Amino acid sequence: MRSEFQYFMNQDDHAVFDDHLRSIDGVSIKKGKLFDEILLDDGFIQYERSLLEDGILTSGRIAIASTDLDGAYNFSSHQAVELLYKKLRNWLKKRSINSLICFNEKSENPTTQAVKNFWLGPGAEATLNDPAIKLKQFKSGNVVFKLA
Repeated sequence: MRSEFQYFMNQDDHAVFDDHLRSIDGVSIKKGKLFDEILLDDGFIQYERSLLEDGILTSGRIAIASTDLDGAYNFSSHQAVELLYKKLRNWLKKRSINSLICFNEKSENPTTQAVKNFWLGPGAEATLNDPAIKLKQFKSGNVVFKLA
């Protein structure tokens, strides 16, 4: 299985998600330099946090690669880790909004496009009450996301 779930979450959203992760038997969070890992047995799920910096909230994600590109399993606990990933994705979806649009802020005549592969956590939604905050996949990107 190779999949990712992309979101915008603020620190409060991440704290709630972290508490949920810690409540699951056998699951721990390993802090990393570029991203964290959600550990279960000998497998892991990549956990990249959204970051708020200079008025830009960048997207984060959870991602799994339980197989390599040839389809061979990367760890023996692949079934349990795949099931955990699906449960975490569903848990996040139930608490998030999936009605975002995006546009290129550098375009002279920007048009909006519906986006269905990014989700917005409740804390991040509240953060958008500040008009100075922008949602972007990458800090240096030109594409801005907002509620539809």
